[in-house]
Amino acid sequence: MRLHLASLTLAGLLLSGCSSPPVRFYTLGAPAIGNDLAASTASATALAVDPVIVPDYLDSQDILVRNGDLLDRSANGRWASRLSRGITDLVTAQLSRSWPSVFVTTHPTAGSPQTRLVITINRLDITKSGQGTLEADWSFVPADEHHPVVHQRASFSTQGSTATDDGITAVTRALVDQLAAKIGNSSPAM
Repeated sequence: MRLHLASLTLAGLLLSGCSSPPVRFYTLGAPAIGNDLAASTASATALAVDPVIVPDYLDSQDILVRNGDLLDRSANGRWASRLSRGITDLVTAQLSRSWPSVFVTTHPTAGSPQTRLVITINRLDITKSGQGTLEADWSFVPADEHHPVVHQRASFSTQGSTATDDGITAVTRALVDQLAAKIGNSSPAM
């Protein structure tokens, strides 16, 4: 009986030593509550940001790095929400800061917003070597169909460390920040 109990104890100790580190959840850094946003008024122009569209293979909670034709998934890191949701939240927060006189929201209130922002990310790649690229199209779609839809396109790149999930998150954030800044500088008359 003692030998059996000792074997079980030894097996338990060996297995506990093989456990993996806990899963860590990452955001792109959009603040939960924007404490530096000005209060909006009822007369503020409203811009509704549609959910950002990303390639299907990226739209999950997996943190991915490209290794040639393969996508390597992080063993212990996950996005706190689907990647498209995190990007939408970050772009919305950045545009709210860039345009303090515009009510930028992902949740249109009663009534229609004057303009909708539709963003499609066609490519978002971060390689093992640390090269990050993002290609995107965006359109400002006015509620008044007599006004033209304004289409724009740009690509962005950055370099950073991808040795850790923190590094991958920083590269992704830098790319999305570049996108938000470009959109912020390209606003049509609203």
